Amino acid sequence: MIPMKQDAAVFWVNTRESEVHFIDAILSAYDGMANVRRDYRVRNGKVYFKVYISPGMKDEFLFLTKRLRQSGTIIGDVLEEQANEDSKAA
Repeated sequence: MIPMKQDAAVFWVNTRESEVHFIDAILSAYDGMANVRRDYRVRNGKVYFKVYISPGMKDEFLFLTKRLRQSGTIIGDVLEEQANEDSKAA
């Protein structure tokens, strides 16, 4: 039996637009971990940018965002998109 392909997880990262390029560069150094998008949504006055995380890389991504926060990169909330949530930028 052929195993089912796992889909990428979708996260929304609260940050400034000026930080998106830096975050993308850091995540790109981890080959295949994530794809940072310029898609965004505003929720409760905060701007969140969309990030696709490769299957099996969620824990590493969350650890890395914690380390980036500690290093002074401006990252607020990191929210995982739920399956029933509308993924369009708002």
